[in-house]
Amino acid sequence: KEVIMPEIKESIVIKSPVSKVFELVTNPANWSRYVTNLVDVKGMSPDIPARGSTFTYQYKMMGFKFEGKGTVTENVKDKSFSLSFESVVPIKEGYEFLDRGNSTEFFFYLEFGIPGPMGAIFDNRLIEKLSVMDAKNILEKIKAMCEWS
Repeated sequence: KEVIMPEIKESIVIKSPVSKVFELVTNPANWSRYVTNLVDVKGMSPDIPARGSTFTYQYKMMGFKFEGKGTVTENVKDKSFSLSFESVVPIKEGYEFLDRGNSTEFFFYLEFGIPGPMGAIFDNRLIEKLSVMDAKNILEKIKAMCEWS
């Protein structure tokens, strides 16, 4: 049985144009630079980051390392981008970009499930707290990467 965690939503204002923020977030070379627990991305299909393109990845959570297959599930230029990660811990990540002139209002959504026996091992409240911290960390990293480059 899979335990579905509540969706985590966080946002931040970045002092960079929406096109710059979108380009940074959708470039696979940057994913492991701002996604806290993403160790490696490889095996990318040639059309990445187009919707439906795929990749393989390594992800670390609470000291455990997982491998899986990822898919770009949405890519609307300068508006939205989302990914799904299929592994022991299924994850859905989404990003929304709102143009505010010389800045971008940037939203991050995270949803995941803890399947079967792993759900019994991990405390859901602890995982949710860690995930909120990760989401805030991701936003701060993206903000710094955009504003300092």
